[in-house]
Amino acid sequence: MAKHYRRKSRKEIIRDRLILASLVLLISVCTAAFFKTRCCAVQDNGAAGSAVSADITAMQDSISADVAAFKAAAALSSDLAAAALSADVPEKKEPEQKKTEAVSSKDVKVSSDDKKQQPAAALPPEKKYSGDRPMVAIIIDDGGNRMDYPKRAAALSIPLTWAIIPYLQFSKSMLELAAKNEIPCILHLPMQAITDKHAYQYVIGEGMSEDEVREKTAAALRSLDGVVGVNNHRGSLSTADRKLMLPLMDELKERSMIFVDSRTIGNSCAYAVALEKGVPALRNRGFLDNKSDKKAIRAAFDQILPTAGKRGHLVMICHFRPATMLFLEDLNKIYKKLPVEFVTVPEMVSRLAAE
Repeated sequence: MAKHYRRKSRKEIIRDRLILASLVLLISVCTAAFFKTRCCAVQDNGAAGSAVSADITAMQDSISADVAAFKAAAALSSDLAAAALSADVPEKKEPEQKKTEAVSSKDVKVSSDDKKQQPAAALPPEKKYSGDRPMVAIIIDDGGNRMDYPKRAAALSIPLTWAIIPYLQFSKSMLELAAKNEIPCILHLPMQAITDKHAYQYVIGEGMSEDEVREKTAAALRSLDGVVGVNNHRGSLSTADRKLMLPLMDELKERSMIFVDSRTIGNSCAYAVALEKGVPALRNRGFLDNKSDKKAIRAAFDQILPTAGKRGHLVMICHFRPATMLFLEDLNKIYKKLPVEFVTVPEMVSRLAAE
């Protein structure tokens, strides 16, 4: 089996360089001390050792200069390391989901890491499904980075919905794999989080005009032709901004697409704006894999599942991660025995619309 090596972060690289500089400095100091001792011993032997003493003294001076240089390098490395460790490094990958808690049944608090988070916004009442068994839809987020986990997910019989981030190396390949296996996909649209300083490329964020929001959304949708809707990737800032959500929903309305509010922050207005604009919408009731451990994921699943019986339907979100795939493979063996019916996101929307 091929081994996957993690690329070192900037902090780790600077730390390693600092350790190396310290080791070189230590060796140089020890070497200088040794030659100094030898020099004194030769000088004690008198004039016979004068020539050797001169050579050793010259060598000692050279080493002393090197030690001084190494001290300066070590000081610089220390300063760089301190700056790196205190720097506010932008989050690169789905960090927002990692920091979120399982959504409570009342949706009072979805995210635990935002000090700026406001109390949960008042949400419109949801339709209740009156079928024989409550519906559960599982979305697997963060698709597009790799193909091994999607291939494993494609082999499962449990209904799933994939959320694919646009413009990644395997985004289109993953969409093609899903189409071959009749797995519905939604666009996992990157949106600005409170911890992001700027609205990066392909991200819907503050300061964007209505036209910019619609253009970026349309471009991302065109890049993954065949998706049936959108959910937000990160977005604790964007989904709480009504001015940004209005043009997004206008674009989805024109395309007759679904929106799923991932609810990465409690005061998200995205779900309410979607319903206001007539966009078929669902909202996340819990992240399953905040902890990368199969038992913890099962515990989160067992905690959230009873909510389905109260509401008639619910959406859960997980990610293409090792422990999550193990959990889904186990769930695939027993899901038909559970007191709920697993469906895809489009099927859930269709059944609720028929109520």
